[in-house]
Amino acid sequence: MFIFRCMVEGKVQVADRIIKAITIDRIMRLLPIIYLHALYLLLHFQSRKMEKLRDLIMIRHESIVGVEEGHQFTASCRFSDIISKSGSFDIEWERTKEGHTLERLLHHSISPNEETVQYLSEKVKTRVHGSYLNASFSNLNLNPTLLEDSGKYFCYVNGLKSLTITLFVCIPFKDIFVDYEPKEVVEGTKVSIYCAAKEGFPEPLVQWIAAGEDITKEAITVTEILPGKIFDVKSSVVVTVKKGVKYICSIWNKHIENLLVDWVLPLPGVTVSTPYKNIVGIAGSSVELICDVSIPESDPVTIAELGFYWVNMDPNSKEHLIYSFVNEEENLDGQDLRYENRAFLYWEDFLEGSPDLKIKDVSIEDMGVYICRVTKREKLIGEDLLELRVAAPYSNPVITYGQHATNFRNVFLICQTKGGFPLGNISWLADNGNDITARSKTNAKLSDGYFDFRSGLHVSVAEGTRFTCVISNPWLPDKSSSTVTFISE
Repeated sequence: MFIFRCMVEGKVQVADRIIKAITIDRIMRLLPIIYLHALYLLLHFQSRKMEKLRDLIMIRHESIVGVEEGHQFTASCRFSDIISKSGSFDIEWERTKEGHTLERLLHHSISPNEETVQYLSEKVKTRVHGSYLNASFSNLNLNPTLLEDSGKYFCYVNGLKSLTITLFVCIPFKDIFVDYEPKEVVEGTKVSIYCAAKEGFPEPLVQWIAAGEDITKEAITVTEILPGKIFDVKSSVVVTVKKGVKYICSIWNKHIENLLVDWVLPLPGVTVSTPYKNIVGIAGSSVELICDVSIPESDPVTIAELGFYWVNMDPNSKEHLIYSFVNEEENLDGQDLRYENRAFLYWEDFLEGSPDLKIKDVSIEDMGVYICRVTKREKLIGEDLLELRVAAPYSNPVITYGQHATNFRNVFLICQTKGGFPLGNISWLADNGNDITARSKTNAKLSDGYFDFRSGLHVSVAEGTRFTCVISNPWLPDKSSSTVTFISE
């Protein structure tokens, strides 16, 4: 409202200056126009005021989410800051696909005494699951996702729109390939470089980098639509070859942060590469970031001429110095305080041409993009990047049940696990191996940056019945499980 008032005052001040510069006769002719303009501003102001009022009534939160086809999509609709005198909430989940008719997915009713979920869409009934979290959120889970699930998802709480999510179900591109022609080159030769990747969705972003400069505008990129609405992408760029310059092609799906990178080096010089693009560290332990620097025998460069840098790039593309080795000595001037006494080079590897970085006691805050950079007399001659993720294993799950369950008929099982990251997944298996997770109700709580899970399941049991609770972490290969077996005394 303050911004709009300033705009109105600004228009009045301009009008004042105009009026002072014209004659009384012209003022009289302008009065109807000024009146209509003022009336328009007043109506527009009232309209904006009412829109602001609606914003106070309706909690509006819009976001864009990407998920890989076949993976789980989870949306959380908050209702803890909505006041209900009765303490009851009616949550409706709906969606539209490609602007088509609205499709109702489920109705979630929560009261102080009970919770009910009604599944409304036959198309996704076997894939959708509703639950609530900490009596504050209604969760919509869609698993597995299909390309056709892309669209807008809406959550209404007691009739008011509380959430809008645009979902992109994606297929990662694969088999990136980069090559160039002609093969026989000298410095100054014109070369055509080609980059291609196959069978992805949606259309990706293609970027070309040479010597740290973005040359994407010089490239020609085309996509081909294949059966099933997936794409092949091809891109080419013509460059004048320079010694030691690497030409990098990246194909990026921003919705699921899927990045494919490949490059060519038509005329070798000093090269820098990070062979492992995605590294997962364990919270509280050390992690090694590997960087290979290759110096051709024909290039008479010495370490004294080179500077070695490791930097972290935050989500806003701002760089933070982690470690540097310049003029044949360690240089920590300007080092980000987060890495003080935690970042070191592996000296044995460094003497062999690999400035690998060790970071001790990694935490979730260390996650992000890391760049290995080499300069020659302060001029960039090569760099490469990798992504560090930090995972925390979940504790071994523990299954408990109430004492009233001694009759071996109706039992309420509770599975608990703590201290994991990122958000994991709890599943329940019956003794015949069938997945019965859809019958459970799972709550996840975020505590000091880590997730705790509590999952409840009503079951009917008999002699020898066995149930297993499994917790998985999407960034770690191992799963933890716990099993309870009912036997008579």
